[in-house]
Amino acid sequence: MPRLPFPADSDAYSDETRAAVRHILATRKSMPPPSTYLSYAGQAGVRLSDLLDHLRNHTSLTLAESELAICTAARAANADYIWNAHVKLGLAAGTRPEAIEVVDTYGPLDALTSDEALIVGFGRELLEAPAVSDATFEAVRKRYGEKGLVELVAIMSAYLMNATILRAMKHEAAPDARRLSPRGA
Repeated sequence: MPRLPFPADSDAYSDETRAAVRHILATRKSMPPPSTYLSYAGQAGVRLSDLLDHLRNHTSLTLAESELAICTAARAANADYIWNAHVKLGLAAGTRPEAIEVVDTYGPLDALTSDEALIVGFGRELLEAPAVSDATFEAVRKRYGEKGLVELVAIMSAYLMNATILRAMKHEAAPDARRLSPRGA
């Protein structure tokens, strides 16, 4: 059970929180948990929701690339809730099941396309290694340009933040959710 209830547009919550809830519902048509919890902080929930929408749907990356990046961040954070949602979204957007399997199992990158390997390798260095190597940074910049490079950093970082919000709230994936493989499996 989550530590805090989802805020709603009711008298039980502050005007700022209620306004944030209304904005998220109007723009996203649902209440995704990280933005919803952040609506306790009013405009922070609004801005996170808008940022996530932008990073997923309005960048130079394809939706399949964005979803692969999000899945890479979910794997790094061991975030089943995000993993379950974004594997489904990724598959619907054209992310290859083989790429998702490599991310889930920390498999070798040689079975991936060059773009998939670049995204997953970059994400592993960015989110799990002490540093991103110059070679990886330059490879991503060469392939995606400076804009795409920064968009990849932002989308992975935003979903890592989402994972920490969900972890703090003890917001768990549904019992029937697709779960991450145990690390080292």
